[in-house]
Amino acid sequence: MTKLNHIGVYVKDLERSTKFYKDVFGFPVVNRFTSGEAKIVMLDIGGGLLELVQRPGSPGTPPQGNWSHVALHEPDFDERLSRLEKMGLELRKVTRDNGERLCFFRDPDGHMVELMEKGF
Repeated sequence: MTKLNHIGVYVKDLERSTKFYKDVFGFPVVNRFTSGEAKIVMLDIGGGLLELVQRPGSPGTPPQGNWSHVALHEPDFDERLSRLEKMGLELRKVTRDNGERLCFFRDPDGHMVELMEKGF
């Protein structure tokens, strides 16, 4: 079966974004390398990798179009929400008709991150 390997996002400041994902989620860095002018950090997000790419002249802003967010299952939903609130992040909380909770917020480059209490 084909499986997710990684999701790549362009960032303006590689160290700031790496610190953000490590501080918010505890995602460990599994690789750090360059490819031409690009500086790349790979973070283990459980079941796949998050690739942060800083490249001169590349956009750090989220792409336009249908791509809108990365969704992550959060087994410790209440504790994570508390930590996000203490960090001062702007949170958009949603409760589905079935009672399941979601939370949306943006990373330092404006990429939308969704936390799912139950996952799928």
